[in-house]
Amino acid sequence: MWWTVPLLLAAVVVFTAADQAADRTPCRALEIEVDQMDGMYFVDAPSLKTAVTDGFALLDRPLADLPYAALHAALLDQPGVADCTIEPTLGGALRISVRQQRPLARVWSADSVLYLDDEGRWFPLSPRYTADVPVVHAKRAVQARAALPLLHHLDTDPFWDRFIDQIDVDQDGHVSFRPRIGDLIVHLGANPGAQNRLDDQLRQLRTFYTALLDNGDLRQYRELDLRYEGQLVARK
Repeated sequence: MWWTVPLLLAAVVVFTAADQAADRTPCRALEIEVDQMDGMYFVDAPSLKTAVTDGFALLDRPLADLPYAALHAALLDQPGVADCTIEPTLGGALRISVRQQRPLARVWSADSVLYLDDEGRWFPLSPRYTADVPVVHAKRAVQARAALPLLHHLDTDPFWDRFIDQIDVDQDGHVSFRPRIGDLIVHLGANPGAQNRLDDQLRQLRTFYTALLDNGDLRQYRELDLRYEGQLVARK
């Protein structure tokens, strides 16, 4: 096997030279791709490219010397950007792939109107795109996070998504909503996502509505209260 040693040494030299050449390759272009999941347009590639080129001198610099960590942080600071990956290519391009923030609700508070995304993060409204999501009303924006368990239900269950479009969170974190059907308010209480409580509440509510639609008139009630364990209290 002694004759393989020169071949191995030659291979090491070739690969080392190739790596060094790649390190010296200058950045020749920026390739930015933004996902368009669910048809969202909070972020567009041209605007991101402008932000990157205004903030960083990337072109003609060796790919190995680019400030990847700072660039990644700057991209995450852009409104509507949830995550991104940055990778150099063998041809000298810097490829940036961006995932947009995905809103669950538009939150109206005393001092702001913001989107709340599926990870509980905030981002501003956009002149490019308006998301068709429920509206959450709260005195302070941070209180609206109490509605996240309900918002996740709406996001995954088409029935409740069609059923609810206005949610209220009071200063004590009590969650209530106004359904699209019937002029009434439904009280869920504080921390509705604890120990599958919300599943039970929505199951009771669906049973009640099904029976009421078959046998009665929704206009006879002004409140439905699900704050008591295992009970639904209807008030006229």
